[in-house]
Amino acid sequence: MLVMLRLAYFSPLPPARTGVADYSRELLPYLAQRAEVTLFPSGHVEEALRQQFAAYPLQEYTFRRWDFDAALFQMGNSRHHAPFYHTFRRFPGILALHDYVLHHFLADLTAGQANFPAYARELGYELGAAGIDLALDIQYQRQPHPLFTLPLNQRLLDLSLGIMGHSHYVAERVRARTKRPVGVVPALVDPQPIHNRRAQLNLPPETFLIGSFGQITAARQMDVALSAFAHLRQTMPRAHYLIVGEAHPEVNLPALIAASGLDGAVTHLGFVADLAEFVDWIGSVDVVINLRCPTAGETSATALRALAAGCPLIVSDAGWYAELPDEVALKVPTPPYSDALFRLLQTLAQQPGQRQAMGQAARAYAQTHHSGPAVADAYVSFIEGILRQLGAVSHA
Repeated sequence: MLVMLRLAYFSPLPPARTGVADYSRELLPYLAQRAEVTLFPSGHVEEALRQQFAAYPLQEYTFRRWDFDAALFQMGNSRHHAPFYHTFRRFPGILALHDYVLHHFLADLTAGQANFPAYARELGYELGAAGIDLALDIQYQRQPHPLFTLPLNQRLLDLSLGIMGHSHYVAERVRARTKRPVGVVPALVDPQPIHNRRAQLNLPPETFLIGSFGQITAARQMDVALSAFAHLRQTMPRAHYLIVGEAHPEVNLPALIAASGLDGAVTHLGFVADLAEFVDWIGSVDVVINLRCPTAGETSATALRALAAGCPLIVSDAGWYAELPDEVALKVPTPPYSDALFRLLQTLAQQPGQRQAMGQAARAYAQTHHSGPAVADAYVSFIEGILRQLGAVSHA
């Protein structure tokens, strides 16, 4: 008789406004076909998930942890992961890293709450005495937070039973910092039906429509993207730029649009809570621009959704993005330059046949490498391998 893996699952879940929550929503039904999954959320969970899965308050894991073969923690670089980070430090498990760099999250959790002693402990764990000195320099504003150059992930790597990354980029860097088992599990993207929403923008049918999706942070290089778009508009005045996502306070998007002379040529819809609508907008554009510089080692959910929607991509030639095949994504050197991005935009604008070929290749690539069953199999195989190494009962 087949005995299913009993898995405790820790992750932000919808309605939390984070890509990892959306990722878990898509992954869980496939994972449930290979394991008995119990959720330990930190707050409210949408009703659809509660109907499908047993769920207990996070604090109850203390008493229920012996009911499970393994604990899986989805960890990213945002404050949404704070409750799970604290739980992981008490009861380590298997780590799925959505970002290699965790410094933004830990700086926000500590120094961002005026708790510099806690921040110094994190830097000290990573760098020893030099980390304590660095924390003091940061506290007294003698130098900035090294958010991208110091990952601040060592504590979690040391505590973990094993680590999964969504890219070879992350896995290689993790292997250099730990002797724990490390595996690559591709990120999941579930194909969604697309309902084209272009008509809602009231644009001429021949409009070349460019899109950027997800939270607008400084790393998204919107100034570079808008500069390249302004250059394109000189020869293609009816081109239009659609931006769907909440702008981070560090990015003054209206000012960037105005400075580029693009008033009336850019539509910013802000945050779209409904996933189906968000995917519709991705599938409504001709090209998606998804720049990240610097990269935190993330695997972009919006880039994956563009692939699944059959939409041509322009990405940064760095991190996970550099691992995408050339036939599905054109790459801008890092740091990005607007003239290089302009040339790629111009090529795609003038060659609809290339856009169509890229879209077909993108959809096939997503179905082959990022399907739900394949990703769930990779998760379970990796976890079972760790259990076998630990001498636990095999569930294979």
